[in-house]
Formats: sequence, C-alpha cells, structure tokens
Amino acid sequence: MSELKGQLLAMIITLAAFGTIAAVLIPTFQKSAQEVGREITITDSNSISNVKASANMFEI
Repeated sequence: MSELKGQLLAMIITLAAFGTIAAVLIPTFQKSAQEVGREITITDSNSISNVKASANMFEI
C-alpha cells in the first residue's frame, strides 16, 4: 500500500512541477510572439521586413 501512495505522490509532484513550468513559459512565449509579430512584416514579394530596423531585410 505504501508503494502505491509513493507512486501517487510522485505523480502529483511531477504534474505540479510541469504545471508550474507551463504556467510560466506559455505566457512568456505568447508575449514574445506578439512582440515579434508587431516588429516584422511580410511584403508582397514574400520577404520579411523588420520594421524596427528596416536595414535588416532578408528573403525566405
């Protein structure tokens, strides 16, 4: 019975750890993606233009 309790405790701790990490990382990545989305544009010729520093333009 104690083995089962130990395994359940380990699963709960693991899920709590991954939940905490996800709660921190997901908003961080969403914020970064929004910032990048505001700073770049895709032109009609399918090139990416960095609005913040327009000298840095490259083709995909």
